[in-house]
Amino acid sequence: MKLEVHERLALLELLPLESDYAGWLEIRVAKETLELTPEEKLYINFREEINQGVKQLLWDTQKSLDAVKDIPVSNYITGIIREKLADLSKKKKLQEKYFSVFEKFVAMYK
Repeated sequence: MKLEVHERLALLELLPLESDYAGWLEIRVAKETLELTPEEKLYINFREEINQGVKQLLWDTQKSLDAVKDIPVSNYITGIIREKLADLSKKKKLQEKYFSVFEKFVAMYK
């Protein structure tokens, strides 16, 4: 699945913090494939800054357009992501940062 930098970061946030052994094997692979490589971080000038006590992730959005990556997402992880996004939407707690991944994993998922 073709994913932009902001989508990869959003998906990392949606991965569960707890699971069983088999689930953790899948989650670990997903994290490794979704995380930005050191080369990508350098290219897009990725950085963390604290602004009024809140951590912000910043990067060159123009350069990030070149960093779109085709990332395999397993059926197990797709199911977790779809369930989490659908639940957030149902509870009216879906944030703007999840909009494009909601479209890819829920609204237009085939």
